[in-house]
Amino acid sequence: MKIFQKLVDDVTFITVDNENGLEVTLCSFGASIYDLKTIDKNKKMESVVLYPTNLNDFYYSTGYFGKCVGRFSGRIDNARCTIAGKEYILDNNDNVCSLHGGYDGISFQNFDYEIIGLNNCCKVIFRYDERANLLPGDVSYVFTYEIMKDKNEINLIFNATTNAETIVNLTNHAYFNLAGDGKETVMNQKLQFLCDRYTNLNNNLITISVDPVNEVFDFRNMHEIGLHINDESIQDHKAKGYDHCWLKEDESKDLIAVMYDDKSGRKLSVSTSYPAVVCYAGCYPAQFDFNEGFKIQKHHSICLECQYVPNGINMEDVDKAILRPGEIYNHFIKYTFEVEE
Repeated sequence: MKIFQKLVDDVTFITVDNENGLEVTLCSFGASIYDLKTIDKNKKMESVVLYPTNLNDFYYSTGYFGKCVGRFSGRIDNARCTIAGKEYILDNNDNVCSLHGGYDGISFQNFDYEIIGLNNCCKVIFRYDERANLLPGDVSYVFTYEIMKDKNEINLIFNATTNAETIVNLTNHAYFNLAGDGKETVMNQKLQFLCDRYTNLNNNLITISVDPVNEVFDFRNMHEIGLHINDESIQDHKAKGYDHCWLKEDESKDLIAVMYDDKSGRKLSVSTSYPAVVCYAGCYPAQFDFNEGFKIQKHHSICLECQYVPNGINMEDVDKAILRPGEIYNHFIKYTFEVEE
């Protein structure tokens, strides 16, 4: 395996090439996936994620491109929640809610890191200590990326501890497009969720209920992302497409999502210990330049954000993603890339 490091001001970019058809560039700012290249069926290496060309856009954009997200993922209604009987008022950074950890969430922090080379993989370990602010408890984060040597697989492990009862719901916000180098939208790429329920959203994109999938939200049989995305029920909605959460049909199984592109032959399987995945289908595209300078359009990529149900802290009969002193938060998201002829 080849490992390269590049320092830009105080931010470090770490590129790991497993020489088997996978090259990933991680970034200490937000413990991010900055770029990710894989081979297609013709052995051509291309980027399968989007990243802003300008580094300031990458660092500070509220698109959270490739970032790890926390202390909580998704939207918390009215920017308020109750923990251990006490109400907390959060940053109102997204209309009428608090989104992805607020203004100073971990996506906007520069992590310490170390690199450990092993026979079967390269480990990049990011660490950051977050002090109690609007939420109770200091939280110490340890995020480990395992890039495998002999298979095109990345395992992202989230660990966290706290000194007070608090909410912790972590994810990664990479934007995937398996066509390669952003050459087209994901509308004709195929998606499968091993999920039989989804979250109904109000018009502020807040989770209000967990419901059985209907035709528009049923991805149990793999089909094109664009098949139902223009359905009136979601085009009349503020989401303008998919920005919803799906829940595993069988929580004992790790596999939650499979994405496939016929033209390139690239296949992405996503496995996780989390109970759910949020799929954001690029419904509100940013207007700055991406990757090597191209512009994107609506539905140019999708995010597959494995996590607990957003706004669960304010709902009944949903895991509230509470971490307590003495406990270790331990979850993983695994990305496996294959090529089918």
